[in-house]
Amino acid sequence: MKIIELLEREYLNRYRKRELLILRAILLYYRDPNFRVVVLIQYASKGKNLRLRQFCCKKLSVKYGVFTSKDAIIGRNLKVEHFNGLVIGSGAIIGDNCTLYQQVTIGQKDNKYPIIGNNVVVYAGAKVLGHIKVGNNAIIGANAVIIDDVPEYGIAVGVPARVINNKGE
Repeated sequence: MKIIELLEREYLNRYRKRELLILRAILLYYRDPNFRVVVLIQYASKGKNLRLRQFCCKKLSVKYGVFTSKDAIIGRNLKVEHFNGLVIGSGAIIGDNCTLYQQVTIGQKDNKYPIIGNNVVVYAGAKVLGHIKVGNNAIIGANAVIIDDVPEYGIAVGVPARVINNKGE
């Protein structure tokens, strides 16, 4: 994927305005650090040029405190509300339309990484560890430590996390 295509796509995901699309996307890239971090994360996971992907990972870690791997698989329309301290491991899979807050870790346990479904919200300080699956439309509460699967529409809170709501119950 080319960087220009990625800028256009991420801009359209946020604002849905097609007028002067590339100009607005470039201006937003330079003005909004949250937009810039999302574009760099997306390019680091989907770009074609390996050296540029590695450069994006290094820039994210040095300048923004976001540690992500070029081998992570990240879906479309990722939202990073506050990017400080974000960690995404190399084998992690994140679905479409996910929202991540600050200090979130998506990491390994026994060399296995989590799979996060679509439309998932992970609140501040949460840790998602190991070979687990977080279902679609799930919510992970602040400072939760997820070491077991979370079903679709589940709300997981606590240390270790437990599901307190499942499918509107």
